[in-house]
Amino acid sequence: MSFLKDIGTPIFNAERLKSVPEKENYTFDVIYSGKKLTFNYLDLYKIFEKKYINCRLTSVSRWSVRANWGGVLWSDFINYLDFHDFKFVYFESYGGYNTTVFAEDLDNPRILLATHVDDDEIEFDYGGPIRMVIPNLWGYKSCKWIKNISFIDEYIVGFWEGYGYDDRGLIEPTIVLDINSKQHRRINGGEVTEF
Repeated sequence: MSFLKDIGTPIFNAERLKSVPEKENYTFDVIYSGKKLTFNYLDLYKIFEKKYINCRLTSVSRWSVRANWGGVLWSDFINYLDFHDFKFVYFESYGGYNTTVFAEDLDNPRILLATHVDDDEIEFDYGGPIRMVIPNLWGYKSCKWIKNISFIDEYIVGFWEGYGYDDRGLIEPTIVLDINSKQHRRINGGEVTEF
């Protein structure tokens, strides 16, 4: 069991993915400015310092979970690439799920390429071994099972966006179920920091 499973966090697997490569064979590609880099999961922490961020992942289906997420800070990742001239970032999973995030929505200092939650590796059901955690956007923008990250200048409609979900994915004021406390709470919109 893991923290997320222990507290009853819902599982979503839109692409019905059954498995991904084992950690030693798990890679993801990054395409930017005509270049392509391939990162191996096992090499991530030879390049980057693992950081922990306490923040919420909030679903458009009206639930929210707070956790100590561990991984590579998005800002550290961008600084490593030394590339800042883009309008959008396209994320694709091993199962073919995809979403595009506006560059200005990736300025949040709590965004992670997450590999851990509460010191445990993120299990497959929740997007492990590596997923995005973008706390200022609805959860459908936090792609699981990362296979490809592309920096682009033209918007590509993502999986849920193709069904009418908002292209930006900005969290709206509403009432959500706080998975941690099992209570319904009102949120103001934007990153959930009220509780």
